[in-house]
Amino acid sequence: MDRNTALKYVVDAQGHSQGVFLDEELWRQVCSHVLAVLARNCPVEQLIPEPMADFELLEKYWDFRYELPSDVCCETCGASTPNWQTDEPRKFVLRAANMGGLLVFECKNCGSRITKRHFKDKVTVTCSAQGCSCV
Repeated sequence: MDRNTALKYVVDAQGHSQGVFLDEELWRQVCSHVLAVLARNCPVEQLIPEPMADFELLEKYWDFRYELPSDVCCETCGASTPNWQTDEPRKFVLRAANMGGLLVFECKNCGSRITKRHFKDKVTVTCSAQGCSCV
């Protein structure tokens, strides 16, 4: 391993640090330590299954004059879809649903929470940004 080439700093056009490239031999020696620090500082979230049974119950007993809308739009990052269930890969994950007409989605791009409240004559939508959990 050559000390002068084992570690290379990556900077943008303005000279701001963007990251580091490690020589493969150096990486083999430090990877277990780096991955342990990463796991400690940015734990992987447990995957929570979507509440599809609750959503299907809402669909089954839907009795409003308008169709149950399937579009979702994130005001934080601009992600949108005409049908959240058919995207591949999915842009939004259903986090909550109930027969009262409440649907809550999580934007997979930025983590924002999109809440859709369905009333007899209208739908209200709110979008709230969520902070990063690994800082």
